[in-house]
Amino acid sequence: MGRKRNFIIDQSLEDLMSLRSKIQNYQSSQQLNCLILIKSAKYSTLNEIAEHVGVHYSSIQRWLKDYKENGIQSLLSPQTRNKPSKIITPEMHLAIEEKLKSKDNPFSGYVEVQEWLKKEFNVEVKYKWLWAYMRSKMKSRLKVPRKTNAKKASGSEESFFKTA
Repeated sequence: MGRKRNFIIDQSLEDLMSLRSKIQNYQSSQQLNCLILIKSAKYSTLNEIAEHVGVHYSSIQRWLKDYKENGIQSLLSPQTRNKPSKIITPEMHLAIEEKLKSKDNPFSGYVEVQEWLKKEFNVEVKYKWLWAYMRSKMKSRLKVPRKTNAKKASGSEESFFKTA
């Protein structure tokens, strides 16, 4: 049996419950749920709370330490890791964006972006990393038309649209 913790939470139970409806981040909602369980005294130990919330005991200790040091706002704000890329420099990023937005000759696939970076900037980037970078930073979704069947007649598209 774990030992009981006397942990003081400054907010009232009603305030915590009202904050729960405003939270959209999953981790913040778990942290707030942990504070609600401690405040309501449903569980006597942090191990029981950890089992109920579905996280490790040390995570709850870390959350409570953060709450003691920085208050409730630190728990409610989502932590983002917005680090600059070490591979793609800002000028490379701008060049890719310009090429994506150009009407005359945009990229048709991520492999083409990979080859273009190798040719223009002499940088080799792995496909999976480039795909994730472009999806997260540039919100890109390169659309390529599907291949047509080799047996399909050449004039069938026009006749289909005429009769439809």
